[in-house]
Amino acid sequence: MLLCRKCIPIILVLLRFWASAMKVAAFSNRQFRLFFIGVFFAVQAIWIQRVTISWLAWERTGSAGFVGLVAGLSLLPTLLTGPFFGVLTDRVDIRRASIVTNSGQVICITVLALSLPWIGAPGLALAALAIGIVSSAHHPVRMSLGPRLVPTELVQHVVSATALNFNMARLVAPAGAGLIIAQFGAPVALWVAVAFYLPMLAVLSQLRPRDLPPRQTRPFFGELADGFRYARDTPLIRLAFLLTMIFATSARGALEVLPVLADGAFERGAEGLGLLTAAAGGGAVVAALVKAVGVGAVGARIPLAVYAAVMGGQLAVVGMGVAPVWSVALLAVGLAGFCSTWCGVSLQAAIQTDLPDALRGRVMSLWTVAGFGTVALGAFAIGALADWVGIGAALVIAGLAGGLCHLILITWGARR
Repeated sequence: MLLCRKCIPIILVLLRFWASAMKVAAFSNRQFRLFFIGVFFAVQAIWIQRVTISWLAWERTGSAGFVGLVAGLSLLPTLLTGPFFGVLTDRVDIRRASIVTNSGQVICITVLALSLPWIGAPGLALAALAIGIVSSAHHPVRMSLGPRLVPTELVQHVVSATALNFNMARLVAPAGAGLIIAQFGAPVALWVAVAFYLPMLAVLSQLRPRDLPPRQTRPFFGELADGFRYARDTPLIRLAFLLTMIFATSARGALEVLPVLADGAFERGAEGLGLLTAAAGGGAVVAALVKAVGVGAVGARIPLAVYAAVMGGQLAVVGMGVAPVWSVALLAVGLAGFCSTWCGVSLQAAIQTDLPDALRGRVMSLWTVAGFGTVALGAFAIGALADWVGIGAALVIAGLAGGLCHLILITWGARR
């Protein structure tokens, strides 16, 4: 609790910075302001449910491998079904699709909360998989809806502001979830997540996104192939996807096994998990705030700062593995969160700036495969490796391997 009180001045400074970010051009649009408010609560729910399910996996099995499995199952469907939902996103009413996917999240969490007294490890894995399937549909819908609420020249501001929202929740919600779990139990945390989805459902009825331009509908798999070809044949998008895949697998995969670091390595329990996740969120919020006020907004290109951030993120993962004390672990996780968000927002903004609305759902569904689906592979691998060699060594191996792959890719890109 003392640590929480010491964090209050820092949070107040971040909130003042957040208020200044709210003055950017995108917030002159009423629809985007409503969308931003609804998403503010919805992303709190996302982080609460993720921390709670991750903690349940560790609490009920004590297995790092199972924590990685549950994290992976909640993300793996994006790798397999995300592109198909991307095609559907470009075909359906985007507002109604958002209502369906947000409602699906509520149903999954409600069923899990009601069944917790009887559910075992297999049931928890099935719940994570169900949430992952709904999320694989939700990601391309969410990434397509915001940009279609504003004029095209404001799309980059929308991407940065939405990332700010997501990462403000990443700072606040995990610490809150850890305290709720410690004081009241996991079921209460899940019911809080359910309640936080309701404002988004209320806001969606007020939104009127921009219609797609008229086009002739092609066969489903032909449109799916169009999205793949556009991403493959656009050098900027191709490089952004490769950078994201490596970083997501190694660095963001490491952030999915924080329960093992919190309790397995430092014996800090659910509150420790909340603090670690909030540290990642704190670093992420700083990056998102800086991006939201326009720093590094370079349009459709990848700046040098992104290459520095991907290498910094890999070094942070190594730091998590070799951290001798709790404070160093918190700092390393915070740096990993900063680098993750800086890279994610910069690369997504570069992709979305000149992306045609008619292809947005398909291309951004592939982005979620690169940015979210591959996290599942990293979580699986790091969790399994931690059971074999320990969490510290597993994180060091992940960070070094990711850094080497990034060096090869950056060198290759510079020569082209």
